[in-house]
Amino acid sequence: MTKHKQPLNRAIGIASIIFLIIICTSLSVTNIALHTNFVYTDYENYITEILDYTKSHIDADDLKKCIDSKEESDKYKETLLFMDDIINHYNDIHYLYAILPLNTNETENVMSVFSAERYHDRYEDTEGNLYLGWISDDEFDSETAKLMMDVMNGDKIVFFEETTEWGIDYTGAVPIKDSTGKGIAVLAVDIDITFIRSTIIKYAVINVSITVVLGLAFISLFFIWFRKYIIDPLKKLEHSAVNFVDRSTDNRNIDNLEFEHVYVKQDNEIKSLSSAVETMTEDMKKYVSDIISAEKKVAYMREIATHDALTGVRNKTAYDATINSLTEKKYGIVVIDLNNLKTINDTYGHDKGNIAIIKLANMICEVFSKSPVFRIGGDEFAVILFKKDYENYFEHRDELEVQFEELVNNPNLEPWEKVTAAIGAAFNEDGDDSTSVFERADQEMYKRKKEMKEGKIRSN
Repeated sequence: MTKHKQPLNRAIGIASIIFLIIICTSLSVTNIALHTNFVYTDYENYITEILDYTKSHIDADDLKKCIDSKEESDKYKETLLFMDDIINHYNDIHYLYAILPLNTNETENVMSVFSAERYHDRYEDTEGNLYLGWISDDEFDSETAKLMMDVMNGDKIVFFEETTEWGIDYTGAVPIKDSTGKGIAVLAVDIDITFIRSTIIKYAVINVSITVVLGLAFISLFFIWFRKYIIDPLKKLEHSAVNFVDRSTDNRNIDNLEFEHVYVKQDNEIKSLSSAVETMTEDMKKYVSDIISAEKKVAYMREIATHDALTGVRNKTAYDATINSLTEKKYGIVVIDLNNLKTINDTYGHDKGNIAIIKLANMICEVFSKSPVFRIGGDEFAVILFKKDYENYFEHRDELEVQFEELVNNPNLEPWEKVTAAIGAAFNEDGDDSTSVFERADQEMYKRKKEMKEGKIRSN
């Protein structure tokens, strides 16, 4: 048997190892990058919801007066209690605060405006609490102070990561602007993401390990059939290969990816190669099947990302996407806010509060059956009205309020089942943008909620 200076199996082995390294590296880096991006995007959406919800309860003009005078107004105190309630309900929030960046010096560069505290820190161990007008010493370095100043003078949420003595925080900061559009402070929330690093590293190790093991397994199997030099009738293998190419070209049916068996009398390299190629086609079919299955899982995850886990209706992320892609010339926005959720939670427990939220969501979906329904806050829903629902809004609103009254007057229901809500709506008849329409609907809803509390209209 002739010995070659460059045996084919050696050349194939070297090429296969290089290919394995490239594929494993590419797949691992890509998967880890996608996973990391997905995790951080999810946290950014979570932080955005917290900031939007908190910011919607801040009266910027009143806050500007408090900052200038260093005196707390009634609205300021109400907002502070509201922020305390938020931080007490979310264990992963390190800090929820508002600051006024003063300069970019290394010290005394930031003034405290708001600082949410947990119950223990607010009322028992108050030594570290921050109050309106407190000037930082060295808590913020000059780089962070400059970033906060840029945020206050900008118009969008900025995300950044910080490493502190307590761990790793992912921070979102958004400007608070008064009625003239001038930035007066920065609202920020720090979310504890210390565990994310270890999770990503663990995912990376598992991902790389699986990829390498599968790759090595494939290469090992491949080499079983390439132990000898290819020396005999190549035409048989070529004929089978050409037929396979002819059948598989532009063929999307994986069941047709079959390699025609090559009968070789001699137990040599061609027989091994034929068996290896047959095995490889089966692996390809399985790999394609796995890709299809993975695509279905991705689609499912996208569905989860745009829907509220508690009620099943669409969430704030879906609302923003729908509003940004609106093509309807005539539409309306309805804002519905559940009444007495805090009382239900405090009196009967959050599970009963969840029952009330779900019940309201079901009622809204049933009445506004032709329009998309979104849960945009803890107790707040939005409906984008189209066509029939747009034309019949007032009938639908009256129908919903009649249902509220029937629930309240039903002696067989538990308190948390007697759901009521304030409803406000606005329409884009004047051609204004979706933000203006939402704000008018939100104002109408709060007006009706106030009238309910004052007894000017029935609160059911």
